[in-house]
Amino acid sequence: MFLKSLQFIFNINRRNLFLISPIFLFIACSGNGDSMSDEFYSDTIIISGAYPKLSDEIVPIIEQLEMCTASDTVLSLPPCTNEFFRIFNYRPTKKLTDGFIVEMIPGLFGAPVHQIVIIENYMGKYQIINQYFGHLLEMRTTPSGFNDLLIGYTDPDIGVVGIKHIWQGTKYDIVDVEEIDGHLVKTEFKDSVNNVFLPAFSAGH
Repeated sequence: MFLKSLQFIFNINRRNLFLISPIFLFIACSGNGDSMSDEFYSDTIIISGAYPKLSDEIVPIIEQLEMCTASDTVLSLPPCTNEFFRIFNYRPTKKLTDGFIVEMIPGLFGAPVHQIVIIENYMGKYQIINQYFGHLLEMRTTPSGFNDLLIGYTDPDIGVVGIKHIWQGTKYDIVDVEEIDGHLVKTEFKDSVNNVFLPAFSAGH
């Protein structure tokens, strides 16, 4: 099967990587103290399974976009609560209201999997710039101020495919398959794996 033929491509299990994730969560990657002050060091944030309470300033925005409702009388939309949604800031140097990620639980709006919606405040008007049928695995800070995103997409045959997304001026785009079924793709097989998955990508835009 395809999964068996791919197994030799991977060399690090994500479970082992997760064991060191608290280092990234709580300690900035400051590097050597003698390094140049303008050298950038990227922080990696491993996404947990927690669904914290939604920010009061975000609820009216996602309600305005008709993603949810704060009214008990509206039955056509899910409630604006952390039972269904969680929020991430993909621009850590900016306010959350400048732009944010909404991740939804499976089952909302007819989707059997998680959904990710990326929202940007453009001249005071909120608009959806990306939508993906996947779940967030990691975020990594970048010099541009827009985090790189590692999003997991569930394939019924081979497991979760982790694809890196980077900011491309006005929205995110896919650039690299980093892991499959919890294993990192070896460097020597990157081109082959990317040529299989990226052109056929159909889980969002």
